[in-house]
Formats: sequence, structure tokens, C-alpha cells
Amino acid sequence: MTEQTPIDSSETPKAKPPRRRRANGLLILSLFALIIFAIAYKPSVDAVYCNAETLSSKPDVIMLGASWCPYCYKARKYFVTNEINYCEYDIEDDAQGTQRYAQINSSSSNPGMQPLGIPILFIGDYLFSGFDETRIEQALAATEAL
Repeated sequence: MTEQTPIDSSETPKAKPPRRRRANGLLILSLFALIIFAIAYKPSVDAVYCNAETLSSKPDVIMLGASWCPYCYKARKYFVTNEINYCEYDIEDDAQGTQRYAQINSSSSNPGMQPLGIPILFIGDYLFSGFDETRIEQALAATEAL
């Protein structure tokens, strides 16, 4: 009979866990980050701020807005895309913008009403709050008809 020597378990190589799990996790995380970036990405649209030069060209639209406001961004993009002459007062970074916003929302200007949100758009004799393409087009058409 032959003698068998016991196998020392410390000498046998241990099986390594498959790397596939880690690679799949990184792939999923990368795809998730890419999707979030694609959803959140907004191409830059520079604001045209109201100053003596822009006001002398008699813009079709004067807007009160803020740099962080998503509806102000949509309005800027709409004006640029449709080649509408506009300028903007920033209600946080511009003293005139802050003053105009406060004046519009003062109780004497609109008694009993809630403060207006931004953007606030001035188109001819029309003043309205919020971004609505239809209202903008109607106001611009009415202003041109005068």
C-alpha cells in the first residue's frame, strides 16, 4: 500500500474572485454618470445685459431675470434662436434690476397680488411673468401691429 501525504492547504493557490463583477459595476456607474450629464447639460447662452448701448437699439424685449433661473435660460435661448432683440437686467447682480423688480412687486403696483416670479418680460405695453413662447409671440405681434 502506498502512503499518502496530506496536502497542506496553505500550498494550494486560492481561487481569485472574478474581476468581471467590478468591471460591470464601473461600466454601469459610468453610463449612469453619462446619462445624468447629458440630461443636465445646457449649452451656454450669454445674457445680453441692458446698458446705454443695448437700450439705444430699442430692444423688442426687456427681461428681469437671474443667472440661476432655468426659465430665464429658456427665454434667453428662445430670444437668441429666434433673433429677437432683447436685453436683461439681473435682479441680483444689477442695482437697476433689483430696483425694478422691487418696484414691480411693491404693494402699490399690484395691490393684493403675490410677488411676480422671474423672468418678468416687458414687450411694448405688455408685462408678464414666466416664460411662455405663445404669449411672447402674441405680444411681439401685437407690438408690431401698432
